[in-house]
Amino acid sequence: SKYRPPLEDLPNLSEVQLNSYQKFLEKGLAELFQEISPVTSLAKDVSLEFLNYYLDEPKFTEVYTKEHNLSYEAPLRLMTRLTSNKTGEVKEQEIYLGDFPLMTQRGTFIVNGVERVIVSQLIRSSGVYFTAHQVRGRRFYGAKIIPNRGAWLEFETELDGSIHVRIDRKRKVAATTILRIFGLTDNDAIVRTFEDVDKDGAHIKRTLEKDTAKTQDEAYIEVYKRVRPGELAAVDNARALIGAMFSFDRYDLAPVGRFKFNQRLATAKDPSSENDRILDLGDVTAVIREIVRLNLAGDIPPDDIDNLGNRRLRGMGELLQNKLRVGIQRMIRIVRDRLSTLDPYTLTPAQLINARPFMAAVKEFFTSSQLSQFMDQ
Repeated sequence: SKYRPPLEDLPNLSEVQLNSYQKFLEKGLAELFQEISPVTSLAKDVSLEFLNYYLDEPKFTEVYTKEHNLSYEAPLRLMTRLTSNKTGEVKEQEIYLGDFPLMTQRGTFIVNGVERVIVSQLIRSSGVYFTAHQVRGRRFYGAKIIPNRGAWLEFETELDGSIHVRIDRKRKVAATTILRIFGLTDNDAIVRTFEDVDKDGAHIKRTLEKDTAKTQDEAYIEVYKRVRPGELAAVDNARALIGAMFSFDRYDLAPVGRFKFNQRLATAKDPSSENDRILDLGDVTAVIREIVRLNLAGDIPPDDIDNLGNRRLRGMGELLQNKLRVGIQRMIRIVRDRLSTLDPYTLTPAQLINARPFMAAVKEFFTSSQLSQFMDQ
């Protein structure tokens, strides 16, 4: 009679871990393989595709692995398809990539007989943040566009009202140069785009005065000089480098970054679409417009990066996915080399794929990552 049941049943507190890992196994790994598939040879005559993958049953039970200092893991198998354009031959083969650690029901991993936990990381969310610095009692506003992966863009307003941008913490270039790269090249068009917020042209006209580039090609060269100082800036090189810098291979705002963008600047893009997770002219224009608006208002507080609304959790699945991306890139480099050197007529997928770099990344993550810690006994 003295025992009263709790008013509220405790939720499953390791759910964050379990869900994160489940999502990684279902979506994260698939994303990694889709990003690189298909791998083609230099001559474009042979291509290797990654189809689907699955985990087998674990070799040992949890209890057995703990008693014998083993890891609780299951074999990861990947279906691959090799297509030769010369012979039209298609070979499908299942590749054993290695043993992949499994999560227990408690949200832990057993590595070499010891239980480990991957701690979630609290990071600044990707998206756009508006900053301010005060000089002689006046506030000058700027912005940071922070992607999930890729180059940071940091805008700042100078004392004379011109707006500059730094790419990846390098030397700064006029903000209108970036607009030209994204396709808005004509000076009059640039002024018209901002005339409703920048009434007397105090910011945009000053910025155009500082802008040495007049055409898109010149803008590419200007930015290239800042990103790669000292190298010979040819238009083709510059286009290739900067085009790649803002393509989905190298740049990704992630769904949460696109969501924060929509929320802060009232843009309407789809966070789930890959095309909308890179920057375009509309985004850069919206950011510069907001900087101009803030500068003219002059007393609006900047965004607070310590506010938890501007931070998010990077769960265990995402941490592992980022680590594995590096391992997969190394694996693909080997595949490309072998595609070009081995005889295309006798090739099989098993000869191409060396799973060592991939599994090394997994092992390294679970044994020596700072966020992989002993379960507190």
